[in-house]
Amino acid sequence: MEQNQKQSKILEDCAEIAQSLKSNPYINTTQIIINIPTNKFEEILTEIEEFVRIRVDRRQNKLSIDINEVEFIFTKD
Repeated sequence: MEQNQKQSKILEDCAEIAQSLKSNPYINTTQIIINIPTNKFEEILTEIEEFVRIRVDRRQNKLSIDINEVEFIFTKD
């Protein structure tokens, strides 16, 4: 039986970064701002909704999510 696996455009990279930062004993808290081109922002919002299973307000130009205690702020560029 085949699994329908969705391809991550950004969240897998964010998870890897978060894991790496969390393992660094010199870092307590981290906040990362990621500027997304306007024409790709809707795509990223859809990915977040599908993978994280939260509903996002598409009228906003900024979205923040925590991954492994690292805050990622996605802004429409």
